[in-house]
Amino acid sequence: MYSQYFHAIIGHQEIKKRLMRLLEKDRMPHAMIFAGPAGIGKTMMACAVASAMAGRLLFSNIHIDEKTDIPVISDKDDAYYLAPNGSMLKVDQFRQLQSQLILQGKAGCKRICIIDHVETMNAEFANRMLKILEEPPAGVYFILITDQASLLLPTIISRCAEVLFEPVCDEEMMQGLIQMRGGTPDMYANAVAWGNGIVKTVLAYLQGHGAQGFQRALEFLYIMTTHTCPYAKWLSLSMGYTDEESKDILHSLELFFRDMAVLRSDVEPALLRLAPYTQDMMKILPYWTDDRIFAMMKILEEGIEAITRHVNTRLVWDYVCIQCINQKGGI
Repeated sequence: MYSQYFHAIIGHQEIKKRLMRLLEKDRMPHAMIFAGPAGIGKTMMACAVASAMAGRLLFSNIHIDEKTDIPVISDKDDAYYLAPNGSMLKVDQFRQLQSQLILQGKAGCKRICIIDHVETMNAEFANRMLKILEEPPAGVYFILITDQASLLLPTIISRCAEVLFEPVCDEEMMQGLIQMRGGTPDMYANAVAWGNGIVKTVLAYLQGHGAQGFQRALEFLYIMTTHTCPYAKWLSLSMGYTDEESKDILHSLELFFRDMAVLRSDVEPALLRLAPYTQDMMKILPYWTDDRIFAMMKILEEGIEAITRHVNTRLVWDYVCIQCINQKGGI
């Protein structure tokens, strides 16, 4: 009955089963948090749940985007979608949502509010959210989506049912791609390996955009390893990179260092995510010990989190460059 709404989502089979059981028993919580890494399908899953609850496909003719400038996107009075205006969710958006919720929907119908990047809400937004979660209006349900659950107020987390999303395993990713696009596993092997469980990355690669982040990340590694002035050189190159481009490069660098650790351990080559770059990594590998590789992976995680928290990207690259030079042993 409800499975039709979940067909387009790659992976997360156990989460789909759990949500469909709740739908079938009409026991959907009034507030849920969908938490997990960016790009793995949390927003698509929220739309699927909302569609199943409304009994029709929602947002099918409406483009919802986490960078939208529209304060509240609605699909009739069945569902509402909020995403950050600029760098955060603002209280004016919540006021507009409340004013629409005050209007009575059709008798017996459910109304679903999807709030993306909920960790960016300002203090007044959070206060209003808490009040409505304490006494939710009849028939109104909230799905809060976040890549950074640790930034949410404990009082908000305690009032919601948490659904934790993990990167999609290779087998599920492959099955989902074949179901969605047809073809054979060979067609998707490189994309799945490079995507590292992130659906958005895999799809971008298949559309011809996926390799750019890896090329830039490899350029970073060569500059940090061999250039006489690596700090100045990279900062001049990265000056025009957007937040998303910078995060993409940092994620790609994480994969390179992960594979460099694999190469140093002399395990099966099949475990490499970036097998086409093996020769490039072998040239860089002598400059990196195990301890320094793992230290860099932690530094890259810090850089990604800083950009997610809207720290100036130039400052992030400044930090990553200095730490990388120090880990390698200086210029």
